[in-house]
Amino acid sequence: MSPIVPPNLLDEALEWLRGLDGVPPEQARERLRELRARYPETRMRLLWQREAATEEYHYDLLFPSPEGSVSVAFAPDRVIPWPLRGGQRSGEQLVLRVDGVDMTMERAVSVLDALWNDAALARRLVDAALVEQAVDARDRDLPTDRLQEAVDAFRRARGLLTAQALRQWMAERGLSHARLEEIVAGEAAVADLRREVAADRVEDFFAAHHEEFDRLRVVRLRYADPDRADAAVALLRAGRPAEPAVRTGTVRVDGAGASGGASGRDPVALATEEMLAASATCRMEANLRDDLVALFGAPAADARAGQVLGPARLPDGGFCVVSVLAVEPAVLDEATRRLTEKRIFDDWLAEQRRHAHVEWFWGGRARTDEITAALRV
Repeated sequence: MSPIVPPNLLDEALEWLRGLDGVPPEQARERLRELRARYPETRMRLLWQREAATEEYHYDLLFPSPEGSVSVAFAPDRVIPWPLRGGQRSGEQLVLRVDGVDMTMERAVSVLDALWNDAALARRLVDAALVEQAVDARDRDLPTDRLQEAVDAFRRARGLLTAQALRQWMAERGLSHARLEEIVAGEAAVADLRREVAADRVEDFFAAHHEEFDRLRVVRLRYADPDRADAAVALLRAGRPAEPAVRTGTVRVDGAGASGGASGRDPVALATEEMLAASATCRMEANLRDDLVALFGAPAADARAGQVLGPARLPDGGFCVVSVLAVEPAVLDEATRRLTEKRIFDDWLAEQRRHAHVEWFWGGRARTDEITAALRV
């Protein structure tokens, strides 16, 4: 069996790490290019940690492989060696103290039940780690002109149109200009990775899934009362109420004035009545078909104009009813191309999650196993 790391590379890596004493991360990454060029068949990742007290950086060089990983590090005699950096006094584990009762970090994390009840939150954490790993493996720095374009776009997206607005925004978040550029460069690198993953697959993917990108013009009603939501669905579908009469405040909503039969009540008129009676809130929207499928399931997959969807339970406890006014067939314009790239990238991430080794450092075994299984679906 061939070694994970060529023996001569280990010696060279240790000497290379000794040369990083006092070097900032951007220069260390630049120097790594030279080492990678000499060993193109060996994967390398450079990790670093900043010592807050001294503002010095500690570096580890990681050599990952399917069999395992090798880590090489060097600590000058004035800094703490890396195995001791995780050691903390008990007081350093405290988050806060309330009326003399200590809240430790372990306890604080354990009460974050939302993570275990919502796989989407855990998925975001895992996806962020997978994306960071993929971006780091590409080892591509943004050219200066592209970085400036990315910073300008970042500012426009947040309304930071003046230097003073930008300085204030950065001060509120404790960001230096270097850290801002690092954040923007990271976002741009992820965008480049997304385009690279999608590559020349966009047209074929769109051809196979084009209906999922249809835009449905809808009237969306949100109810707090499930009975009101059911009654609205009955009115919209059949042109008559589910009960002899349903009262909403001072407005009487029944079949009067409806055409009857399959056409049902006019959704805009019904929405107006429901809003005046304070029974529901209403919005007119253009939704991707795929977004409606995520909310309403299979009935939305082939919904056409005139169809009513719901009621569906919302995460906030409300109930949603949608009446489809029109369907706009998808075309592969620039906006749809970006959505298609995102779908391809999401599928790629899902495949990475299925094969990733996820290790949780808090939470009971039963809960961590359950959330990890959900990540692999």
